Amino acid sequence: MNKTLETFFADFPYLSPDDRSRIGSAWDFMLERKKGVCRSCGEDFLDHPMRVARILAALQLDTDSIICAFLHGSMEELGLSPEDVEAKFGTGVRTLVEGTSRISGLKLQNKTVQQAESIRKMFFAMVNDIRIILVRLADRLDKMRNLKVFPEDQQRTIAQETIDIWAPLANRLGISFIKDELEDLSLKYVNREVFDQIKNLVAAKKGERTEFLDSAEADIKKAAEKAGLEIEIQSRAKHFWSIYQKMKKRNKAADELYDLLAMRILCSTVNECYTILGLVHTVWKPLDGRFKDYIA
Repeated sequence: MNKTLETFFADFPYLSPDDRSRIGSAWDFMLERKKGVCRSCGEDFLDHPMRVARILAALQLDTDSIICAFLHGSMEELGLSPEDVEAKFGTGVRTLVEGTSRISGLKLQNKTVQQAESIRKMFFAMVNDIRIILVRLADRLDKMRNLKVFPEDQQRTIAQETIDIWAPLANRLGISFIKDELEDLSLKYVNREVFDQIKNLVAAKKGERTEFLDSAEADIKKAAEKAGLEIEIQSRAKHFWSIYQKMKKRNKAADELYDLLAMRILCSTVNECYTILGLVHTVWKPLDGRFKDYIA
């Protein structure tokens, strides 16, 4: 078995033997057609489709989606017609590949906020399978992760398009980790000065943040245990784009903001939510005018 494929299957053990067989056949087909071929940027042709497939596998998508990741945007280069795709890989893969091709053919640049919202609505109207949008999102995430290989004059345009269309799309689908990463990567090219400012601030306080969050989690868990409540706590630093939006909204520099950390406390009932909120307010006094009842 090809080493790249071996690693892929080891990293995503949810795939069944039949899944692995179909994915292996599709990857072998790609190797036959494109092994050793490079893109115009100098990258191996096969690197991008495998990275997109890995993003989809991390979401535990099905085999048709992963095979589509191999083929998306490359039908002409691979010398394939839709009928060829169906004959080799099945009707499901053909549907996904044709759907992703339709979306990629749309002209998306230089849109107003209203136009961007219309485009997002049009995406959902154009496709009858949500996996098509997930493949395009994975494709866009990989493009943003490797945006440096694109000409400089294209980088800002692609980043702005990502902010206007693709990050909100990920948010609408509830895939927050993709939304956050798309926003942060876009900021790097839309406003590099602010990106570097936030990056330096976050890096400088990383140890301090980790220490504080660990201590805060321990205090909350101790108070909850005393009250007989079972909870789970998730903590994180706010992502760069979120900090940037707060800077603009409040007209402040990054180092003037206080709420750069976030904690999510999970419990079983609404009543427990209020009980825990009360416990939190006994550990730390809320700031005047800053409390918001998100529970209600």
